[in-house]
Amino acid sequence: MKKILFISVLVILAFQTGFSQKAPVVFGKISQEDVAMKVYEPDTSAVAVILCDYGWFDKENFDFTRTLRVKILKKAGYDLADFRYRSMDKPAVKGVTYNIVGNEVVKEKLKSESVFVKALANGSYETTVAMPGIKEGCVFDIEVRFSGLPYEWSFQSYVPVKHSELCLPYTQYVEFSKNFFGYTPLTTSTNDRWIAEDVPAFKSEPYINSSENYISKFEIEIRRISFPGSYKEYTTTWESVNSNLLSNSRFPAEGMTNLCLSSVIDELKASGKTEDELIKAAFEAAKKVNFNGENSIYVSEEGLCSHFKLGSGNSADVNFTLYQILKKLDFTVYPVVLSTRNNGLLSQYNPSRYKLNYLIVAVKRADGTMLLDATEKYMPYNLLPERVINGNARIVSREKSDWIPVATKAKRTTSFQYDLVLNDDMTLTGTITEVYTDYAAWSLRDRYATFNSKDEYARQIEKDCPGLIINDITLSDIEDIYKPVTVTMDVTLEGLVTQVDNEIYITPMFFEQVKESPFNAAERIYPVSFTKLVDNNVNVKIKLPENLIVSVLPKPLTSKTRSNSAAFTYAVSSLENVVEAKYQFNINALTIDMGQYKELRSVYNNLVSKHGEPIIIKLK
Repeated sequence: MKKILFISVLVILAFQTGFSQKAPVVFGKISQEDVAMKVYEPDTSAVAVILCDYGWFDKENFDFTRTLRVKILKKAGYDLADFRYRSMDKPAVKGVTYNIVGNEVVKEKLKSESVFVKALANGSYETTVAMPGIKEGCVFDIEVRFSGLPYEWSFQSYVPVKHSELCLPYTQYVEFSKNFFGYTPLTTSTNDRWIAEDVPAFKSEPYINSSENYISKFEIEIRRISFPGSYKEYTTTWESVNSNLLSNSRFPAEGMTNLCLSSVIDELKASGKTEDELIKAAFEAAKKVNFNGENSIYVSEEGLCSHFKLGSGNSADVNFTLYQILKKLDFTVYPVVLSTRNNGLLSQYNPSRYKLNYLIVAVKRADGTMLLDATEKYMPYNLLPERVINGNARIVSREKSDWIPVATKAKRTTSFQYDLVLNDDMTLTGTITEVYTDYAAWSLRDRYATFNSKDEYARQIEKDCPGLIINDITLSDIEDIYKPVTVTMDVTLEGLVTQVDNEIYITPMFFEQVKESPFNAAERIYPVSFTKLVDNNVNVKIKLPENLIVSVLPKPLTSKTRSNSAAFTYAVSSLENVVEAKYQFNINALTIDMGQYKELRSVYNNLVSKHGEPIIIKLK
């Protein structure tokens, strides 16, 4: 049907005047200068450079052509030769790699068996290309041609871009929207042509939510194609996205034909569980489908039952299983579609179906709506994976299609208690008790599951914490994901106490010491985005021998931003022959704007400085 529509458009548009702008690059026509280039002068550290990225929409043939030319300078740039692209229609692809052999430029053509095209559930296509003959110094060209428009156009990359140009000539028969992201200005911007030149490589910063929100690019969405006698609507509003999803057979929000779930549902109905217990039990039942790491809003082609029996599936397979169990248990439940954190934020004003890449579940309870994601084996139902916490998502429903914030009140909570004795040989012995709650507990369980035994886990902790010897370790409630995990260790600490003549130096935070700030840059371009709230408490008690006396204690300090979005307190005290260091660190806001960056940087700098101050002890 799409092909018929495109041919019809072709007939009508054939009488229109074509776009006549001269192309900045022609596939297969390359200069020896480009192949001979050994370093990119504007950025001598660059591992590769995009010499030209040119996209042109031929409104007469309803075709879009992208020509990409890349120079590889170092081995670290080889990743660019593994090209991946999404398009509206199945593309035609050709490529060639150029290398200098002796004094001649030798070219190697891309073979068809190195081009892989996959049809996606949303009607688009994903093309993967492995370019041949990739070596340091090579240049390669890729040309991709398909019907329709691109989903996005990037003017910036992780390597420098010498020239990027997009041409979308106006035609009354196609209506589309463009959503611009990024901080790098364009050198040319008209109604149908946009150019960026000499664009520096995108430099990420610590704690940004996604480079997709800041890298300079257009996100493009076709809204409608119309001409006399024919009309096709794609994405005009979020409501039309909602309707489109509900009509897709691989988005089973309404069809309830999965008999493979009947025994699970019957067992839960007969269990006599309360509402909360039923939600929890349904959540754990859905985990029978292990998440295979593939993000999707559509169930796999084989269907839910196949993947329930197989015990593995994508995010939609897992969470539609949960959705259908809850719906059969008579809960009011909705599918919720979103864009994952590394995929970028959704725009409320520019609807985009292709931007949606993940599905979770909303269930209505007496105390409000709860969001559920059953993809993580060791995560309880009141937590959401980091990848889905990314602004707002869309509830999909015939009755109610609306925005919902994806957030959780749970924190990454840790509490560490050190009870130690300083010995004459300058070792420390005693116990360390660690309590992990909510996200901290999930992270510990997820990590612990990768080890074959408790002892293997203990040896890894020792590797991570030089100077720590674990004589014995106990993990309480490690199997019950709805309880905090308590780790108790009988320990010896060696090499962490320094004696110089009659003075002894102890830096009391030991393995909890923050030695370096992630915010070293004096200025910052992008907001700081944390993935979860943090509550970290450390209490260290050290009993000293009778022949020692405390000489100098670090001064107490409280440091925080004006809004208290990040804060810490630190205090060291001494009573008789026991010194005690107390430290609390909190992140109370997920996003901190650039206006508070200097305050945040100051908090971390103060923290590093204070943690580095030693307790000084002397012989009596």
